[in-house]
Amino acid sequence: MQHLRTLVIDDEANARSAIKNMVQQLNLPIEIVGEAASGAEGLKLIAELQPELLFLDIQMPGKSGIELMQELNSDNIQVIFITAHQGFAIQALKLSAIDYILKPIDPIDLKEAVEKAVKQKSKLAGEQLQLFQQALQHLQQPQQKAPQKLAISTNEGILYAELKDIIWIESLTGYCKFYLQGQKPIVVSKNLKEYEDLLGGHNFFRTHQSSVVNLVHIKKYVRGEGGQVWMSDGSEIEVARRRKEELLKKMAEINI
Repeated sequence: MQHLRTLVIDDEANARSAIKNMVQQLNLPIEIVGEAASGAEGLKLIAELQPELLFLDIQMPGKSGIELMQELNSDNIQVIFITAHQGFAIQALKLSAIDYILKPIDPIDLKEAVEKAVKQKSKLAGEQLQLFQQALQHLQQPQQKAPQKLAISTNEGILYAELKDIIWIESLTGYCKFYLQGQKPIVVSKNLKEYEDLLGGHNFFRTHQSSVVNLVHIKKYVRGEGGQVWMSDGSEIEVARRRKEELLKKMAEINI
């Protein structure tokens, strides 16, 4: 069993010695890698030694144990509070301490607290392993192909148009008009924004507030304040000035 790397933080030297002696006598599965006599010293050792468990006194001069815990930046450190005053129990446990032990320390209480920390460590390790295995399984699965058709709802029914056949889409008042390769234009009662969201990752680009174009069907870009794109069906479509640079970048990166 791997021992938990542990720090003892208590301003009383005899309390630190008592904990170390009990750990040794009870043969507990922890390794005490350091000790500190104040909260400030404890924070320095935590940063240096990266412990997994703290035996932490609550009442210390300067920085209290509760203040120290509030400053901890790691979710991987478990804390067992040790104090002579029972009144701190609720506040300590609200800070997600693994346990709370009263002075003078009872060996049975210490043993049970350490057992809780070990179980919690095993649980977290199991959860991390499960997440890793799930991620690995996902990477090993064949990736689904991106959809190659768009369902367009018309008055006559639903047309499943190949994305490669959509030349451009024009925004009308409350409607959209699809210009398709080898077919008559189709008018649908949806706004352009909906189709922009659906097609954004498939070589489609919104050149203007009234048009989304299929980059594959651009035959020519004509320079100007914003410029124009000439499409494969002969349409000449304005490009908004603020969209010009992004359009040219997309055209350079186009995946045909």
